Amino acid sequence: METTATRLRVVSENGTMEIPVSPEQSLLDALRLAGKGNAEDNPLSSIELNSPCGGKGLCGKCRAKVSGSLTPPVGREMKLLSARELADGYRLLCLTHVAEEDGRGPARVEFAARGQAAILTEGPRLDFVLDPPTARLALKLEAPSLDDQVADDTRLLRALAAAGRRDVARPSLSVVRELALAARKPGLSLVLSGNEIVAVGAEEEAARPAYGLGVDIGTTTLACYLIDLGTGSIVATASGLNEQRSYGADVISRIAAASTGPEGLEALRSAVTAQITALGLGLLDGVGAELSDLISIAIAGNTTMMHLFAGVLPTAIAAAPFPPVFTAARRIAARELDLGFSAACDVWLLPGVSGYVGADIVSGIAALGISSRPACELLLDIGTNGEIALGGSEGIWCCATAAGPAFEGAGIGMGMGGVTGAIDGVWLDGDRIGFSVIGGGGPKGLCGSGVLDALAVFLEAGLVDQTGRIPDVEELASLPPALTALRHEEEGMVRLAVGDGVWLSQADIRNLQLAISAIAAGIEVLMARAGKTEKDVDRVWLAGGFGSYLDIGSALRVGLVPAGLGDRIVIAGNSSGAGAAAACASRAFLAEADKARDLCRYIELSSSPDFTEAYMEHMLFPEA
Repeated sequence: METTATRLRVVSENGTMEIPVSPEQSLLDALRLAGKGNAEDNPLSSIELNSPCGGKGLCGKCRAKVSGSLTPPVGREMKLLSARELADGYRLLCLTHVAEEDGRGPARVEFAARGQAAILTEGPRLDFVLDPPTARLALKLEAPSLDDQVADDTRLLRALAAAGRRDVARPSLSVVRELALAARKPGLSLVLSGNEIVAVGAEEEAARPAYGLGVDIGTTTLACYLIDLGTGSIVATASGLNEQRSYGADVISRIAAASTGPEGLEALRSAVTAQITALGLGLLDGVGAELSDLISIAIAGNTTMMHLFAGVLPTAIAAAPFPPVFTAARRIAARELDLGFSAACDVWLLPGVSGYVGADIVSGIAALGISSRPACELLLDIGTNGEIALGGSEGIWCCATAAGPAFEGAGIGMGMGGVTGAIDGVWLDGDRIGFSVIGGGGPKGLCGSGVLDALAVFLEAGLVDQTGRIPDVEELASLPPALTALRHEEEGMVRLAVGDGVWLSQADIRNLQLAISAIAAGIEVLMARAGKTEKDVDRVWLAGGFGSYLDIGSALRVGLVPAGLGDRIVIAGNSSGAGAAAACASRAFLAEADKARDLCRYIELSSSPDFTEAYMEHMLFPEA
């Protein structure tokens, strides 16, 4: 029996609109489809579709206020939402469907204003020779004559050879078509990418500034860097939460969504390409540049993000032996990727190592100079995924840990991204808890750095023991009353108050234990395989959105980083994004990234008995 689509009224900070929805669709699916592409002029682009579990009804994060003719709450909703929330009209969008009109009016969903995300864009200062792999230059052609009637493309190659570029290939048909007009004048401009001519144009175009766009695609966030290719300077940055996140908080959820069919892969691909286009166009507009001034884009990200960006199905990465379809560096025309930039714009994909050690870690290794120094350095890129590298110019051991998205606030009862309202810092002030909130105002939840701080504080205060257990009330009798009052138990859920209605539960602490133990065990295994001890490690780099914001003292207290390395920790910032920016400005950096990749030796932890043993040992938190 064919069903008729009805309308769902959507109320957000951008006003009210109606979208089609059928009874078979969840409200989440309908909103995803209506917001496809997330164009700047789409009112749904302001809506926060938070669905870490990918719409499976497991995380409880896609809650929103609804009304009208809707299906009644199901058992899972009754467990994930409080009686007060249900009474106030809150439902889980992934489990709610429209129903036949029953007098309650049309279906309606309301969204609060979207919080401003705190996303790291700062990275290390890089020192590479300015030599953009894609560059614009002016060129003079010898005029044809009756005695010299050679073709325009041959005269073009002659002029390039005279300028020292004898390696340039004969132009493609699309360039020859442009040359038909441009060659009628003595001077013209060229865009060269490697040894290929990408575009030709009028001579005056060569006087315009040329820009590159470095892009770091994280599972949770996306950061863009606009680089002046004449100076090598980053002139503007922009960032946002990854628009794919409504399909799940982790790469496995994204892979599952992409593997549902061609439509699934296209939805994920177009979400990120549209976002990059929107951010890039905004940056160009901000510096007064034209679309044709952007001639180069470099992309770094974990292997799944690279596949989804390129429209390559990553299904095999999700199951042993986890083979990716590609990891090598490659150059692609922007038009092949459906990016809304000029035909002369090229895209450079940075190289990765394996299915779970991607171009983000390789970009970071090259950007931090680890691959060029004989020292032994440890790089921890901790975010939604945990990637670890140890070594230097003589060889680099690397691995990936199943840390899960707990460090980004997902998988935590009151976890959230680093946006307005998130507690991002927690400390012990005598016998009371102090905290800071992004954007000021009242707290709504905990982002990754706040979660780690809260755990460290509770361990230090004695509210969580070495095994990760929240002690019974009787066991806390020796603590100050202000601290014991933080312990609550309701309907079998034991939790600790952080402040103003925000808490960390026993289940949250167990999830954090798993993530912390995975990172700590990964470090131990890499050091053992490399034959190194803590005293051999010269520097520890903390990179990634979470790694760069965390408090070093908290990281040591919970055992995320070995205590013996505490005096060598350096905050690296967004090393992946810094490397992507450098790739636009320097062929030498591209070569260094390839070198870094070749130095890497990947360890698969899931089949390593020593990892399993270390993982169990690190489940205990360090003693105070």
